[in-house]
Amino acid sequence: VLFDSQSGDCCHVDFSCLFDKGLTLERPERVPFRLTPNMVDALGVTGVEGAFRRVCEITMTLLRQHRETLMNVLEAFTHDPLMEWGPNRPGEKVNYNATQALRNIDDRLRGIVSHGLPMSTQGQVRHLINEATSDANLCKMYIWWWVLRGVSFCWIPFSLLVRMPWY
Repeated sequence: VLFDSQSGDCCHVDFSCLFDKGLTLERPERVPFRLTPNMVDALGVTGVEGAFRRVCEITMTLLRQHRETLMNVLEAFTHDPLMEWGPNRPGEKVNYNATQALRNIDDRLRGIVSHGLPMSTQGQVRHLINEATSDANLCKMYIWWWVLRGVSFCWIPFSLLVRMPWY
């Protein structure tokens, strides 16, 4: 996620990890999006509990309301020759990996996370934010995304680093 310093808008910038491709990396992505402690600090005093959470809920509501339209647009990606979905199985017109990725997106738009029951919009946003800020997930991220490089255990919040005498 990239924050615009003028408007405060945020946008996704790692397009190579769209459609769950981050799960197939040598070190799979463990978070639905990167929401490190530094990014939470950048959200201000309320952190994820203020405008950020409310905007996420509004966005998820709109995505759910327009699910069919969005899925029709995304379906075009399954036929895009520039998308790297992996090898087609013999006789396949549409790549199985592409079809599975779209099924996963459709499930998420219906509030289904990890083959469970559908969640409310607020519940799904809470789940995603909890996953994105989870210490257990963040410490398993690719080493160059850690707050402190070269540490072999987990990230350390910047506020703690400032207090350490060796920093």
